[in-house]
Amino acid sequence: MNIIKLELTEQEAKIYDEVMEKVDETAAFLAGLSHEERVDWLKEHQYIHPISFEREIGGTIYTVKAHFSSDTAEPVEKKVIRILN
Repeated sequence: MNIIKLELTEQEAKIYDEVMEKVDETAAFLAGLSHEERVDWLKEHQYIHPISFEREIGGTIYTVKAHFSSDTAEPVEKKVIRILN
């Protein structure tokens, strides 16, 4: 198991704590639903549009488009660790 340690600013730590609180609330909510209700909720809340955006940095516009392969052999956790390394 790889361990990644991040040093966060006070503002980043606050945002992280808020996000994790929301994740915990959502997980508790979903745990109380039946299987069918969970599937319906997830279908209703999934992001249906392609993940893409543009950012201007120093006068240059960068376009980011995300693509996820459905037939990959690498789990997302390993991919994130590989990218971060």
